[in-house]
Amino acid sequence: MSIRDSNKFFMIATVIMPIILAGCAVSDTEKYSIKAAEQQQRIEAWKQTQEQAQHVSLLTDIISAPELTRLIQTGLEHNPSVQQAKLAVQIAQKSQTSVNSAFWPQANVSLQGNKTESSDESYNANLTVSWEADIWGKNWDSATKAQLNTKNQIFAEQYSKDLLAASIMRSWLQLIQQRQLIEIEANNVSILQQNEATILERYRKGLGSLEDLDTARSSTQSAHATLAQYEESYQQVLRSLHSTLGGKTLTAMPMTNFPEVLTPLAALPQQDLARRPDLRQAFINVQTAELDVDIAYKSMLPSLSLEASLADAGSSVSDALFTSGVWSVLGRLSAPLFQGGRLKAQAEINELVAEQKYWAYQQTLLTAVQEVENALGQEASLAKQQQHIEASLASARRSTQSYQEKYRQGLLSFIDLMTVQRQAFSLETQLTNLTYQRLNNRITLGLALGLGVSK
Repeated sequence: MSIRDSNKFFMIATVIMPIILAGCAVSDTEKYSIKAAEQQQRIEAWKQTQEQAQHVSLLTDIISAPELTRLIQTGLEHNPSVQQAKLAVQIAQKSQTSVNSAFWPQANVSLQGNKTESSDESYNANLTVSWEADIWGKNWDSATKAQLNTKNQIFAEQYSKDLLAASIMRSWLQLIQQRQLIEIEANNVSILQQNEATILERYRKGLGSLEDLDTARSSTQSAHATLAQYEESYQQVLRSLHSTLGGKTLTAMPMTNFPEVLTPLAALPQQDLARRPDLRQAFINVQTAELDVDIAYKSMLPSLSLEASLADAGSSVSDALFTSGVWSVLGRLSAPLFQGGRLKAQAEINELVAEQKYWAYQQTLLTAVQEVENALGQEASLAKQQQHIEASLASARRSTQSYQEKYRQGLLSFIDLMTVQRQAFSLETQLTNLTYQRLNNRITLGLALGLGVSK
């Protein structure tokens, strides 16, 4: 190498090396994905005990009802939100193919014809093949990011399916609840109408007063209003379910009694919470943000590209199609020299975004733990409430029979009878609502544990 060549090399190195060193000083920020993976292991085991809980692998296994299974399948096929999530997965997969194309050489061909006055026609053909070497793994990071984005969309689709199944299951139970409330209130109306007839008969015999008749009629009209409210609530649930099913008609009506709803078993947090699609999405967001940091720092590094070109010209198209073409090869090494701090600022922004995604994962994880603990605590509380209401209702029914007999004997006033009847019907309503809440809470627990529908 001559002295002149050495000087040129030294000048080029003087310019390029600081850029390389600056670019190589990629982010030394600790990996938030590693910290996020460790967080789940640090959570203590669930403190609540589950005596009647069972191992369940799918959310749909909680309730065993063929009609409900068909409804869920109909919803999965026709619900607009689920269909949008499915298309989002396909879009992500196509985008991944587009990103992976950066690994392959790019080829372009062009043919140009030209004719001017008082001259012959001329044609120019050009074939160019270019390829950029992935020296620093920037393209690999972009491809990995595209893969993670596809996984993210898959988990989003799964989560939308899980939420849809839970919504249909809740609506199914709510229809049963409303039918039972309608039946309870219809019985209440019937008994109140019988009270009116009894009071009127006693009044004709001189054993009662018109005040008792007015009170009975007032209670009957109030019960009619409550019955109308329950009937409309039932129709609203039907309309909501119709919309959830994508406009499909409900072919089978639910049973009148609540079905058996299993209680999912909550194991250790790292076993159960790992199933949750939203938690998986949050973790992928952390990994994607870290890749953005690496890509931003690698954008400061030099890039090496190769380009080969084959050109030819002729007076006809056949002559111009590379009959005696000329090859040219160009190697290019380029690096950002000065951009006003834009690349450095973008890298620092991506570092902050990565930390932000880590804390978002923390929030999702804490919310998941809280949801499971709340559902476990609610299951125990509702079980106790249901037990006490059942005992109270049994006593109220015995009191109602006793009060009816004493009222016929003239030993009690109508107000006393109406009070104990109203208490019995109120307890029946409470028991129905508590049963629905308890079964609905088991669906909530299943979702909190990450149970869902099959893929």
